[in-house]
Amino acid sequence: MSIQEFLNKYSDLSKTNAVVYMEDADGNIFHSIDEAHKKGKHPFVTKNLKDSAIADLDSLGLSSKGEASKLMGILQFIYGVDAKAEKPATRGRRTYSAEEKAGILAEWKKAEAEGKTKADFSKDTGVTYQTLFKWIKES
Repeated sequence: MSIQEFLNKYSDLSKTNAVVYMEDADGNIFHSIDEAHKKGKHPFVTKNLKDSAIADLDSLGLSSKGEASKLMGILQFIYGVDAKAEKPATRGRRTYSAEEKAGILAEWKKAEAEGKTKADFSKDTGVTYQTLFKWIKES
């Protein structure tokens, strides 16, 4: 793998919270369990995108945090880039009132009847997949 291929493959990694993905026996990648079951072939393997990126960096000869820090320092010096300035602000933990939770679950029942996946519904509402799954299980 070249550096350009690595950049193309992982360019959106820092923009997503979904670092776990499913891979089927044919190597097809799915970002939700529902999607994997609908379109994939068993068996499924759960993989972590960060671990895959670290393995690919290792194949490029970058095998430690120390080496990564040195490379970042050199790139920042050469290009005058401040990595922290470009990092988006993270959103804090969100809590939901009982009324909000009930409303979201009611919306989910409608969306489910229309054939929407939990993953798509989560993206649309801003409620994490894990939280939605927990609420559905509790209800």
